[in-house]
Amino acid sequence: MRLKKIVLAFAAAVTVLGMAFPSFASVVGGSHAVSPSPASGAENVSESRPQNNLTSYFDGGELTMLSNQTQSQMESYIIRSKSGKIIVVDGGTEGDEQHLKDVLTADGAHVSAWLITHPHSDHVGALTKLLSEGASSGITIDAVYYNFTSIEWYQENEPYRAQMVADCAAALNKLPAPSLHSNVQKGDVIDVDDVRITVMNSPFLFAVNSINNSSVAYKVELNGKKIMFLGDLGTEAGNSFLNEYQGADLSCDIVQMAHHGENGVSRQFYQRLHPSVCFWNTPEWLWNNDGGNGAGTGNYDTLTVRQWMRDLKVSIHYVMKDGDVTLK
Repeated sequence: MRLKKIVLAFAAAVTVLGMAFPSFASVVGGSHAVSPSPASGAENVSESRPQNNLTSYFDGGELTMLSNQTQSQMESYIIRSKSGKIIVVDGGTEGDEQHLKDVLTADGAHVSAWLITHPHSDHVGALTKLLSEGASSGITIDAVYYNFTSIEWYQENEPYRAQMVADCAAALNKLPAPSLHSNVQKGDVIDVDDVRITVMNSPFLFAVNSINNSSVAYKVELNGKKIMFLGDLGTEAGNSFLNEYQGADLSCDIVQMAHHGENGVSRQFYQRLHPSVCFWNTPEWLWNNDGGNGAGTGNYDTLTVRQWMRDLKVSIHYVMKDGDVTLK
């Protein structure tokens, strides 16, 4: 399925979080969009039409959040430097691979750097499939950056997901050895053209919410703007992260909401980041906490996290449910 692409300027927010609580209304519908019935906890969302004639936010660079091509949540970003170099973050599920390839092919089919936060299928499924195709995929990759721990750790802590880790690792090994940067650590710096990427943490290895908590966060500095990619960091890892950065300035311009905007890092974590813009890798059912019987009927924390962001006075939100989003 192919969703409508939205090109945005900074001052045009796709989604502004409202304070009232009637039914949900969508301006730009994805192909899997639904209109849940009013329910307790459902929110009215006021949205503005994109404007394309405003001053450039990234001064020639671009950030694209790709939309999900299945019903699943996922994470897939493409960063373009001012001169056109391509950086990918994660890539999405196996079902998202074709859309990802189409977008990369339109950009020249060459990736300078691929950043992996953690090896869950909704983050590395597309990359695993693409690499398994070899040269027939048509995509070339200079370097992949990641940090997976031993397969035994995954088998012990999340055995039902360990095979995905093994499959991804096997696919990565199809690349030339010099392309694999498989042990990124806190403080490592990766320069791609005029884009600077800082590895913010080494994986935290918890017995609870294990693979999510092992996410590697990346700070990307793109033409004067700071973007923080958190992957699926959970509360435990988020707290450890803050402890490692006591007294440090963690402020950023844009944050990728941890774990698709629910059951991720704490309110305090977002307060420390103090972002102006939030990117949500969140399909509509998750955005509305829809457990199948309308908005507010699920067990997800999305509405709570949305309230946090209102409390923190963040009013500019781009949400995956609305299709591909490119911020220039």
